Formats: sequence, structure tokens, C-alpha cells
Amino acid sequence: PYASSVRTAASLAQGTPATALDDALRGVPGIQVDNRFNYALGERISVRGAGARAQFGVRGVRVLIDGIPATLPDGQTTLNQVDLSTVDAVEVLRGPVSSLFGNAAGGAILIETRGPPASPFAARATVTSGSNGLLRTLGEGGGSNGQLGYMARVSRVAFDGFRSHSTAENTYAAARLSWLGTRNAVTASLNAVRYEAQNPGSLSDSLLRANRNRAFQNNVAQATGETGSHRQAGVQWRRALSAEDALEVTGWVIGRTVDNPIPARIVVVDRRAGGTRALLRGDRARLAWSAGIEHERQHDDRQNYLNTAGSRGALVLDQGERVSAIGAFAQASALVHRRVTALVGVRHDRTGFRAEDRIVTATNPDDSGRRTLDALSPSAGLSLSLDGGVTVYSNVGTAFETPTTTELANRPDGAGGFNPTLEPQRTVSYEVGARHARGESSAQLAVFHAVVRDALIPFEVANVPGRQFFRNAGRTGTRGVEAAGSTPLGEAIRVEANYTFTDAQFRSYSIGSATYDGNSVPGVAPHRAGASLSYVVRGTALAADVRHQSRMAVDDANTAWSPAFTLADLRVQVRAIHAGKVRLRLAGGVQNVLGAEYNASVVVNAFGRRYFEPGPGRTAHVGVTVD
Repeated sequence: PYASSVRTAASLAQGTPATALDDALRGVPGIQVDNRFNYALGERISVRGAGARAQFGVRGVRVLIDGIPATLPDGQTTLNQVDLSTVDAVEVLRGPVSSLFGNAAGGAILIETRGPPASPFAARATVTSGSNGLLRTLGEGGGSNGQLGYMARVSRVAFDGFRSHSTAENTYAAARLSWLGTRNAVTASLNAVRYEAQNPGSLSDSLLRANRNRAFQNNVAQATGETGSHRQAGVQWRRALSAEDALEVTGWVIGRTVDNPIPARIVVVDRRAGGTRALLRGDRARLAWSAGIEHERQHDDRQNYLNTAGSRGALVLDQGERVSAIGAFAQASALVHRRVTALVGVRHDRTGFRAEDRIVTATNPDDSGRRTLDALSPSAGLSLSLDGGVTVYSNVGTAFETPTTTELANRPDGAGGFNPTLEPQRTVSYEVGARHARGESSAQLAVFHAVVRDALIPFEVANVPGRQFFRNAGRTGTRGVEAAGSTPLGEAIRVEANYTFTDAQFRSYSIGSATYDGNSVPGVAPHRAGASLSYVVRGTALAADVRHQSRMAVDDANTAWSPAFTLADLRVQVRAIHAGKVRLRLAGGVQNVLGAEYNASVVVNAFGRRYFEPGPGRTAHVGVTVD
């Protein structure tokens, strides 16, 4: 009884440049993907407003890639370790699902990448070239032989950017080995990335009008950007204990290094993380249940240096940060009537943060400290199956979201340790909805109302522009409507449409003498809509996409807004050419066909009113794949 959407390989937008996750999530209501076209920051992803605060990476949304968490114990998520051209399927759970996934689960995104091919051996090579210096190359190979499957790939993405000071280069490597036995299944995966990207920064409205393609002068002077590496390994073991019961155990480790010059500071982080999860599940005639435990650890060594024209100046912060998280969970789904299914779930999370201050002098006190945050996250729901492929459902869900270590460590007073006043935000959501599926047609509708207590809100200060700090708002309320549908029109044409209404407002929020009660929560667009028309004839697919986003507030006071915009894209995938065991495919497209000027993302509460991150004008790409 949840609002969920699945985009499989057949329904993913073919012929896109695959530079950001929004290429894979088109047509999913309730989710806002702000593609900054900035590899140093990544895209911002919010589900029903959760995650809209992120200045970089993903916050408030739990992400799993091939069953392995991409979201760390403290709630941070990075996606630059995934080559998005290899995504094979995406499932989105909208609304609070902490009872299923724990900390930072205001929504969940489950990504599956291409696995081993079914044949004994198959290989693929892809080259895509596009506007603004885009060049993507991919080589992969693998196969299946009886119970064993294997796959390896290497790829590279280079991008000059449409703005000055925005070049990027990512090099990926991945491997997967799977073994499927009579009662056991084991999958081992490895992936790694080395990346380097410049950060042009955000612009004010006056700077936008003067030149949308410029970088902010201070970002150029301070050589802002990010260089780093990410390495991850995971193992999953599934064992059938009986015809009804199964055990699943997952383990994973991560190593990550980051060198991140931002205005006024250079942030250096050496991160080690890992975790295990054990899940026992059973399925009887009228009852399905699961229970398990999850333990994760994260060790960060963090240094902050003064940024002197892009070079490291004096060391101003040196601390070790440790996060330990443990969660126990259970869920049961019972057929209480031949048409009615009830689901209940509960999870308890306990997350401990510890900071060790390594700069202690007579004038710089020891800021070491500990914080422990915990929450009980229950959920319950009912679903009713009706005739004609219609399901009606309702649920009550909760979410628990701690501040991340970066958010805790960024203190406006410049001290070390963790911000002692920053609290986790907690969400309670109520939802009713309906789904319909018959043949190749489907539709869904959801109506929800959520209340967030102690919402985490970003802001900037005058002496450290470009760096975000966080505070808690008293209470916010979000209500919304989500609708989507897809149907064929004859044998060759297919139409998809979606609409999202999200009304996010401050209920109780004051800063000093200023009161923002009733104001819109910045960074959340109230209206979003999209439509897609595809035409397939003799193996060649043509498609047109249109999407609209209304204006949205960019500061708590609602004194500034990012304007509404409408974008149109065209895509084509040419019928494959076969020559023996070789297949050649061509694909390409034009984005922002009408050349609209728009803001791809915003920086909430930015100092100097530099709220806006512009999107590119008309761009094009073409690619060739040989299998």
C-alpha cells in the first residue's frame, strides 16, 4: 500500500544522453530531479519535498544500487560512482519509508544496473558525443555459463560544460560475479570511480541577465571544484531455507577520498564505511513477513584549510568523525479478506555520532563531543483489490532523518566538533491512492499530507559565502497530488503523462524577529507536469518529451523566486543493423529544442542572493553502440 513507480529497460527514456538520473526518472510523479549540470555537486533529488535542502549529493532519500546502500549511515548519498548509461531499471517508493529503510528514508530509489548477459559471452562498445564537449565511451563484456555469470565494464565521461569553469571527467570501472545454485545464490560486485570536476557556482539574477554562461568570479579565483575517488565492494547471499522461508545476508565496504575547494575553505575528507544486513522472510498462504537487523559504520577524517587562490592555506579544522548506526525491523502483510491486504511495519534506529577535535590550544578549546539520535518508525497500510485491475490503498508512514556529518560539522561559529543545536527531522505522512493496470495501459493517483517536525533548512553567512549551514524550522506541512498514466494508441504510438502538485509550507518557523509561518518551503516546485509521445515503426523509435515546472521560492522569506519554465526534447533510436553476431545501433536527440532560458537548480537561502544555477540552451548528442 505505497505509491511506487517502476521504470524498466523497456520504459526508460531511450536515446537520452544519460548525464543525470532525471533521464531515467521521466514520467515518475512526485519526484523532482534538479540536474545542475555540475559534476562537482551532482543532481539534487527530492521526493515530496524530502531532499530539497541538499547543496550537493542527495539528502533525505534512501538510495540502493544493485541492493547495496549508496546512502551512508549518516544519510549522505553520492551517485558519481554510477555510470548512468548502465542503468537497467529504477523503482521509486514515494513518501516516508523509514520503517523499511531507516535513516533518511523520506523516499527510496532502488537502482539496478545491467547484469551478466544470458549468452556464454557478449560484448558491447558505446561512443556518445554531444554539445559542450560531451564525450562518453563504454566497453563491457560478460556472459553466463550454467550457474555462473560474470560481467566487467570500463567507461569514461568527459564534459566541457556550457558555463566557464565547469569541466569534468569521470572514469568508471565495475565488475560483477554471480552464482545461482539450487538453494543458494551469491552475487559479488565491485565498482570504482575517479573524478575531477570544476564548480562554477551559483549566480544572482543580475549576473544571469548579463551572461548566463559565466562562472561566479570568486569561484574561478578560488579554483572551486572537487577531485576524488570512490571504491565499493559488496556481497549478497540468499538461501532458501524451505519452500516458504528464505535468508538474505548482505555486506559492503566503501572507501572514498575527497578534495573539495569551496570559497574560503578547502575541505579534505578520507572516508571509510561499511555495513551488514541480515533479513529473514517467510510467505504462507495468507501471511508474508520479514524481520532483520542492519549495522553500519562510517569513519571520516576531515581537514579544512583556508583557500588561498586554490591552494591550501592554514589548517583551521582537523577532526575525526565516527558514525555507528544499528537498526532492527519487522514487517508483516496479511490477507485479511479475499480482497483486502493489511500491512504493518516497524523499525528502530539508533545512530551515534562522535567527533575528535585534533586542534586544541590555549586559545582553541577541545570541541570533541558525542551525539546519539534514535527513533522508532512505524507504518501501516491497507490495500483493496477491485475488479478490472484496480487497487485502492491507504497508509500512514513515518521518516527519521539525522543531520549528516557534513551538516553537523559545518558550524556558523567556525568551531570544531558537531553543532550541538541541530536536531533530526521527523515526518508523519497520511496517504490514499489508487492504481490501475490492464494490458499495456496503467494509471496511478495519490493524495498525501505530511507534517515535518524540526525540518532541516540550509542557509549561508556573510563571512563564508558558498558554504551552507543548517538550522531546524519548527514545523512544516506538505500536501500534494500525484497522477500518472500511460497507454498505447494503436500499434505504433504510445502516450505518457504525469502531474505533481506539492504544497510545502512553513507552519511554525521564526528566526529572530522574522516569522515565516505560511511561507512556501524554498526549493520545492508547487507544480510539475510532463508528457511523452513515442512512435515506433519498423524498429525505429521517435519520441518527443515536454515538461513544465512552475516558479518556486528560493529563500525562507519568499522574497525571491526562480521563474517557471517549459522544456521540450526530441529523441530517436534507429532500427538496429545486424551483420552475423554483430548488431549496430544509432541513437541521438536534441534537448531544450526551443532554446528556453531556465534555472536547472537553485541554492536555497544563498548569500548575496546568488540563488540560481542556470541550465543549458539547445544541445544535441548522437551515439553508436556495437553489440
